[in-house]
Parts: sequence; C-alpha cells; structure tokens
Amino acid sequence: MKVLIVGAGNAGCAHASVFSARGHEVALLKTSHALHDANFEVVLARQGMNWIDGPGKVLAPRFQPFALVTRDLEAALAFDPQIVFVAVQSTQQPALAARIAPHLRAGQLLITSPGYMGSAYFRKHLSDPGVLVAEGESLPFDARIVEPGCVQVLWENTRNALAFLPRSRSEEGLKLAQQLTPRYMATRTNVVESALHNPNLIVHTVGTLLSASRIEHSGGEFWMYREGFTPGTLRLLDKLDAEKMAILQACGAKPEPCLESFKFRNEQDLSMPAIEVLRKYAREGGPKGPLDLQTRYITEDVPMGLGLMVSLGERLGLATPMTRALIEIASGLLDRDFAAESRTLDDLGFEGLDGAGFVAAVNA
Repeated sequence: MKVLIVGAGNAGCAHASVFSARGHEVALLKTSHALHDANFEVVLARQGMNWIDGPGKVLAPRFQPFALVTRDLEAALAFDPQIVFVAVQSTQQPALAARIAPHLRAGQLLITSPGYMGSAYFRKHLSDPGVLVAEGESLPFDARIVEPGCVQVLWENTRNALAFLPRSRSEEGLKLAQQLTPRYMATRTNVVESALHNPNLIVHTVGTLLSASRIEHSGGEFWMYREGFTPGTLRLLDKLDAEKMAILQACGAKPEPCLESFKFRNEQDLSMPAIEVLRKYAREGGPKGPLDLQTRYITEDVPMGLGLMVSLGERLGLATPMTRALIEIASGLLDRDFAAESRTLDDLGFEGLDGAGFVAAVNA
C-alpha cells in the first residue's frame, strides 16, 4: 500500500520504518518545527532512517529507505496515498486537519491515533464525503528516537481497535486498515469509545501526577510504568476509570475498564490478570520517563484527554469530580490553566447538540 505518515516524532518515524520494512510504500511528512527537528534533518537528507527492532541495546540498527521524506504538504499529497496515518500530538490536530482534510478524496482512509476524538476535526474539514476517517486508541508501536536519524521500536501491540466516521462504514474501514497491519483486529462502537480507551487518558495522567515529586527528584532516572502504579495509585486510577466508564455507558459504548483494554491490546493470553499485563509491559517495553513535568503526559493528556472527559460529562449530565480534581492538580503543578486549554465537544463540531443529540450523532 501507499501510506503517508504525518508527523516525524517518535511515533511517525517508528511507524514509517516498520511499515516500509514490511513492504509498504511510505512517505513521511513533517508539518512543523516544534519538535525533533535535528532528527528530521538527518532523515530528510538520507530519505530514510536507521531503526532498531526491539528494546535490547545490543541490537544493531538497520537502514530503511522511504519513498519520500518531505516538509512539502503538496508533494506529500501528490504521493497519492491510500492511507494517511496521522501521528502527531492531539494538540496539533485542529490546525493539521484544516490543512490536510480538504485535499483528501473518496477511497482514502485517514487514521488519527491516538485521537481524543480528533477524528471529528478531520471529518469536519473534509470536502469529499467519501473519505473514511478512523479514530485509534493506541498506536501499534511504542518507540523512541535514540539519536538523530535512528529510532528504536520498543513494543508492538498484539491487537488494535479502531472506530470509524461514519460508523456505518466500519467493516469497510477495518478491511482497509488490515492491509496496513493485521494487528487492527476490531472495531469499537463509536469514536467516543475509541477516544476514551486511549490508555494515556488514565495511565499517563495518574502515573505522572501522583509521581510528581519522584520525577523531579530523580534527575532523569524515573520509569513510570515500573514505579508509578502502587496499590494506592491503582485505587485512584479505578476512581477515574469509573467516571470514564459511566460516560461510555451513556454514549451507548462498551464500559470496559482501562486495564482490560490495555490487556486486549498488549497480551496474547487474555486469561492473564490485567494488572500482570501492565507489569509485563513495564518490564519488557515500557519506556523510561517522563524526565520532568513538562511532558506530554501532562501537557497533552490532561487538557486533551481529561478535559474532553469533563466536556462529555457536562453534555451527558454526569459528574466527573476525580477528572476535575486531576486537572486542578496538573494546573497547580505547572502553573497553567488546563481547564481553559481543554478540548470540548463544541471545539470538535458538536455545538448546539444536547446529550441525546450528541449520542445520536456519534452513533450514526
């Protein structure tokens, strides 16, 4: 397949490398100078990059050429991809959707992952209603750029699920996504279900905010997945998760616990206790960090994830006290007003709809 990867950070570089190595024709597009510029300049010059397939440091990198590496949006769209795979932070989705979506055509599939309902931004800006838009809840690969021009793949999910806009084309969309990777194995009820099954919403926020003093004291030697989830932290995680599941129930979606969804994505043996799957991931693939509090685990996942939860709760008439409390804690720690920065349903194009109207819209 011809695949355009939008975003050249950890995720974009890893997915471009793996998809290309597995036989797809891949173009990599960087649309900003916000992050990872030194890495991208090396990739741009070489029209490809080194990658390490696995977490072991003894593994030698191998070079993977790409069909195209560019900052030119027009050149990237002229590549005529069958799938556009958006791997940018969700804070960048509104501006990116306005630039890319009007140029897409019927028959193409756009996947934004993980989305926090960012799929709605792209759907809102489409000029051709024949374009399929998918909301992912977790990227197929975890990875980190280890030096300019080299990315290390740390983990590959066992299974991934997608939700589609429109929902009525879910079967068609899944078949197309499976041509990219067979790890796309299931569809979710609606985009709210995929958005709130993004593990970062629960795991990143709780694991980071409750470890703030440890992160700042550690001097860069903190491993959230290994250290952050003690019995007390897990009890608080369950409280936040309960608010999420109440929202899913009200939206006609499946109210599955966060760690059960984590197990679905990450473990072949579904009989294993979910907490043991989290521990296994921490040992075998969980990345180091965050290294300080200026991390997307807070600056993205609090306003885009927890903020979205508050907006959903307000629209559906559901209380979200734990969600609101964590937003306030994050705001205090970073001296920012994350409530004011939060993603809302009005931002996403659902203004003017009451709770029943919103539920009908996302299930259409």
